[in-house]
Amino acid sequence: MSYRIRYAHQDGTLSAVVSGKSTPAAAGCIARDIAAQAARVSAGRVLVDLRWLEDRVGTLRALLGLPQLRVAVLDIGENDPYYVFSEREELRYFDSLKAALRWLRAPLEMNLRQPA
Repeated sequence: MSYRIRYAHQDGTLSAVVSGKSTPAAAGCIARDIAAQAARVSAGRVLVDLRWLEDRVGTLRALLGLPQLRVAVLDIGENDPYYVFSEREELRYFDSLKAALRWLRAPLEMNLRQPA
């Protein structure tokens, strides 16, 4: 079984729910697919929900290449060890949907002052 991405776009936020299985062959494709969709709909914010994805291989690097894009990654807490990337001003990891949406919607200045 491969991966599947369900998209929704509302008020400048693209939601991408990824399900299925991530394989080494598909590793970079997930982020590139989401980045391409974000560019197509001119989203300024992206919520990547990985709670339904099996295996954690791959990178989110493609999402960092889009200017003016803020990305919240949502996953279950037990997958914390997979998130060894450094959080950046424009990329944060969350295990709470409410916290992720609050961070995405807050003005950038507030995001810099408040921890995730």
